Amino acid sequence: MSAADQVIIKSVEAYAVALPLTKPIRMAHAVFETVENVIVRIESEDGFVGWGEAASAPSLTGETWQGMVALIQGFIAPLLIGRDARLRSKLMDRIGANVFGATGSVSAVEIALIDLLGHRFNVPFSMLIGGMCRDHVEPMWILGNGSVDADIADARHRHDQGYRFFKLKGGTQSIDREIEATMRLREALGQDVRLCIDANSGYTLAQARKYIAGTQSAHVEFIEQPFPRNDLASLRSLAADGSIPICADQSVHDIADIHLQSQCGVSGVALKLNKLGGVTPSLRAASICQDNGMKIIVAAKVAESSIASSAIMHLASVVGLVDWGVSLTHAYLAADLVRMPLQVIEGKSFLRNAPGLGVEVDLDNLDRLRIR
Repeated sequence: MSAADQVIIKSVEAYAVALPLTKPIRMAHAVFETVENVIVRIESEDGFVGWGEAASAPSLTGETWQGMVALIQGFIAPLLIGRDARLRSKLMDRIGANVFGATGSVSAVEIALIDLLGHRFNVPFSMLIGGMCRDHVEPMWILGNGSVDADIADARHRHDQGYRFFKLKGGTQSIDREIEATMRLREALGQDVRLCIDANSGYTLAQARKYIAGTQSAHVEFIEQPFPRNDLASLRSLAADGSIPICADQSVHDIADIHLQSQCGVSGVALKLNKLGGVTPSLRAASICQDNGMKIIVAAKVAESSIASSAIMHLASVVGLVDWGVSLTHAYLAADLVRMPLQVIEGKSFLRNAPGLGVEVDLDNLDRLRIR
């Protein structure tokens, strides 16, 4: 390609938004009613625009929205402006050489770069990151309503919409109540759905063992992040029991973590763009997982708009095996940032045959929900 084909970056902007949830989501150590995310907008000199998004997650990435906005606009933007976006790999290496950590910020920037290139060259996001293995995903639904009855009602409603994979949030009640919730949910939904539980680091070894023993007949597919990331002794002990597969989430931030978790007996990994630092390291992590025989969840942080969910869908469409499902979290929002939010119909969400991420940002909503 000639110099005329260059996609010179004109501007890089970052905005913080406060997105309301339709109802609170309860996790082991927090209750979320709104979420604070950072949106990145990159424009080329010839007028094409790319968008990216990442949730602020101090407990997961150490980033607040204030720091993310300041880092992107004050430090990352000068590394990109005036440079050719086609050289994305080189640009991401440049950011990596100058920025330590800040994985959410870096991820949002890379998503925006790929989206920009997709619009410039009129190709979908997935075509720029490896090509599709599938044209749709079947997302799981997260249950975190705070009561057994509310979770069952929610699950039945979503089951009627076609959802067949449900994730319970553990560590929010007593183990006895969580066992009861799991058993009642299985009874209510029957055997045609998949169930898993995410403890978000909220269990002790004794609690995890009690939960597993008490729910054997419910056929819970795996338990996600039962212990804090530094409690490797409990992790090894539970894995040695062989009673249930274990998935790592908060314990995996890079390739070295995947190898360590595998050595501890973990069976799978939740891949999140904002945790791993973008599309490129997430694809690398997926390849390592597959080489090590580990299962994969491709997941968003609770909760991100259809901008980030679209990136998750494109990533999941490229990864060879997504054994343990896909988590799209825009559906938990009371207000999205795009004109036509991604739809889940009969339990499936199809990739749009459109340039880049395939979503159009609603500038009025962005302005209304922006934190100033």
